[in-house]
Amino acid sequence: MPLAKMTQNLSIELNLLRRRAAYICVLVIILVFTAELILEKYFKEADYQNKQLQVTQQLTGLTSKLSGLINSNLFLLSGLSAHIGMKPDITQAEFEAYASSIFRQEPLLVNMAAARDLVITHIYPLKQNLAALGLNYRLTEKQWNAVKILDTRGEMVVAGPLDMVQGGEAIIGRVTVFTADDKFWGITSAPILTRKLYQAAGLLQDNLTIEVAIRGKDGRGINGEVFYGNATLFTDQRSITTTLDVGTTGSWQLAAQPRDGWQDASGTIWLLRISFIILALLLTIIVSYRYRQFYNEKNFRQTLQKNQALLEEVSKIALVGGWQITPEKRTFRFTLWNEQTAKIFGLQTDSQHPLTEEVLCQFDKPQANHLRSCITNATLGHTFDTELQVSAKSDRWIRIIGKPIANTEPPFSVLGSVQDITERKRFTDKIQHQAIYDQLTGLPNRLLFNNRLKKSIVKCRRENKKLAVLFIDLDHFKPVNDNLGHSAGDFLLKEVGNRIRNCIRESDTVARYSGDEFIVILNDIKETKIPVSISQNIIDSISKTFTINKNKVYCGASIGISVFPDDGDSVEELVSNADQAMYEVKRSGRNGWQFFTKAMQVVSEKRHLLRNKLVTAVHNNEFSVVYQPIVDLTDNKIKKCEALVRWQHNGQFIPTDEFISLAEETGRINEIDRFVLKTASEHISSLSKTYSYPIELSINVSPRVFSSKDNALDQWLTILSRASEHMAITVEITERLLIEESDRIMWVLTKLKALGIAIAIDDFGTGYSSLSYLTKFPIDIIKIDQSFVRKLGEEPVPEALIETMITLSHKLDLEIVAEGIETLEQLTMLKKWNCDYGQGYYFDKPLSAVDFEQRIHRTLVDDQ
Repeated sequence: MPLAKMTQNLSIELNLLRRRAAYICVLVIILVFTAELILEKYFKEADYQNKQLQVTQQLTGLTSKLSGLINSNLFLLSGLSAHIGMKPDITQAEFEAYASSIFRQEPLLVNMAAARDLVITHIYPLKQNLAALGLNYRLTEKQWNAVKILDTRGEMVVAGPLDMVQGGEAIIGRVTVFTADDKFWGITSAPILTRKLYQAAGLLQDNLTIEVAIRGKDGRGINGEVFYGNATLFTDQRSITTTLDVGTTGSWQLAAQPRDGWQDASGTIWLLRISFIILALLLTIIVSYRYRQFYNEKNFRQTLQKNQALLEEVSKIALVGGWQITPEKRTFRFTLWNEQTAKIFGLQTDSQHPLTEEVLCQFDKPQANHLRSCITNATLGHTFDTELQVSAKSDRWIRIIGKPIANTEPPFSVLGSVQDITERKRFTDKIQHQAIYDQLTGLPNRLLFNNRLKKSIVKCRRENKKLAVLFIDLDHFKPVNDNLGHSAGDFLLKEVGNRIRNCIRESDTVARYSGDEFIVILNDIKETKIPVSISQNIIDSISKTFTINKNKVYCGASIGISVFPDDGDSVEELVSNADQAMYEVKRSGRNGWQFFTKAMQVVSEKRHLLRNKLVTAVHNNEFSVVYQPIVDLTDNKIKKCEALVRWQHNGQFIPTDEFISLAEETGRINEIDRFVLKTASEHISSLSKTYSYPIELSINVSPRVFSSKDNALDQWLTILSRASEHMAITVEITERLLIEESDRIMWVLTKLKALGIAIAIDDFGTGYSSLSYLTKFPIDIIKIDQSFVRKLGEEPVPEALIETMITLSHKLDLEIVAEGIETLEQLTMLKKWNCDYGQGYYFDKPLSAVDFEQRIHRTLVDDQ
């Protein structure tokens, strides 16, 4: 062939080759960029899903922490409400003691407050929160709307965030308080500073990669105001939302997005685009630079491997595995999975498309069937999100999310993620455990106890069986706290819990009810001797020596027993009746057991009725004052009188010992004491002026006035100070008051002495009598209790005691008044021992104001 022809053919062939190369390059570029667009869409979708998973994971964690922090802190408030419900007349000191024990657990609570009749009467710590004391919710418009809806036992409402009276923004939990007789007492409240709450939950961490907003002020959920974060997150449909229950009726809604937005921020898309551009350029040069093509392809593969390794590392850090399942006839096969998925599911990394059966066999049958059902439904178009326990013997939990790839006809392939949530599950279980178990003793708390008792009652009712409830209260527990400290008291409570647990059967339940009270459920009681035997075993066990820090400590227990269905068919009835039986043991000497009886119920109902009548009596001023003469035994003349209170209701006199004890319990005694003091001082002052005959007035005062946190003491002192200007007055106090030896008591007694008021110890010898009282306190008079006087002439011991008391008192320059003189023989003996004064039925019974005036009149006439 000629050279020219050959050259021409070669030129044509070269042109054809160039043309073909150009066509191939164009086709390659089109194919490359088409593939790039498909992959770019895939990566964007995967990136979006990954960000959704990350946002969901972090939001779930934050929600769990918020829930745990709020509910664990406000659960303490439920315990306080229950405590006040059992002790509705709780003093500030008792309140502070209870609250301080809670604050030693270092909760997020700023303070704890109790509002009786919706007016804050107790608060802890007091010094930092004085501004809130006396706050009337009815007069505080911002808080009244959240408070007025509280009307159900055990209801908890969370208000806020709002500005507190003491300063600062906080959410405030409020819980209703009902007394044992189901009467509304008021509410308890505790604020949590929102900043501390956010800090503890992790919302304020610098490394938080999501932006969070919260709405639902005052627990109104999606209808509430946005009080944290950007409100626009709730209008963006891409935001991940979740709901957090606060209190018993309220909720918050949380919304979250990535802090840097939903747009691709990983650089993967741009890296992908650049890679495909490079690939296109390499393929266009492949015709003339084949070796270069191979070299560039190798680099490209390496780049892809690096990108894949990067994605694998990201999945390892996030602990999230990705997978894809493709249906094949009657089974499913993994077509895609990463290293994290293989690790969680226990797959071999070199497995070739393993069947799902290799994963399902790791689960128990019910769990495996559930997962198989979820995957089957996903291939038909249903998304699933489920949590599974790997096996009953393992505490490992995983969360699996699956979404159908609906780009073909069903059955669809399923794309999903898997995450090991064992730690989160353990944290949740820990929070739940803290909510239903007592943190000190590890025993079930009142909440769990009530739930178990309710279930036991249902079972016994269904099977026609009986159960018993033992209400256990420790005897002499307070001295342990006072003398050895609260840590010793805590140790004692834990030991008591262990001893009680060792005395009951495995089928029974022991719980710490409150303070030093424990309660037991004895199931399947076939014979009465079973609760008796167990109760006695508990008493014997607790009565044994406790060793605390090398100190020998002794404790006892009083146990009340109620039986289902004989003594009640509800949790409240059985616990209340067992409690009544326990108090009967307390009244009869402690350290024993007692079954509940109908007689106790009658007494309880009678006291409850009397308590209501007492409130009305104080309001309607149904009381009157009587006067018992006190006679000077040297000349048999009336020199003094003791003012006593009487209560006549519907024409009948209520026994004094009955209503006085109730008045002490309810706090009404202070009002009664002021009434007696005011009425008696006015009458005796008028009587002394009328007859020009000075009479010294002796009045009793309750120890409660000295411990009152209101102005009861100031009111009493004001009336007493004015009365002392016109007459001689003696204030009678009990030995129980002197036992406390507080600075407050000493201050009051010193003030009385400064006013010229004499101080007498009433019923001397019946309490914790101590000669030290006579030297430590400014005492003027000793009143010998009538229980000693009554035995004069009958027993030698009382005679020796009275003679000794008179002699000792005279040596200490104290006067002696003998109470309860009823016979001439008693009077004769007292005069022989030079007793100063006497009172009793031998002289006169307590007289009305008119009768006492006539008695004074007769005395003066007889003297003339």
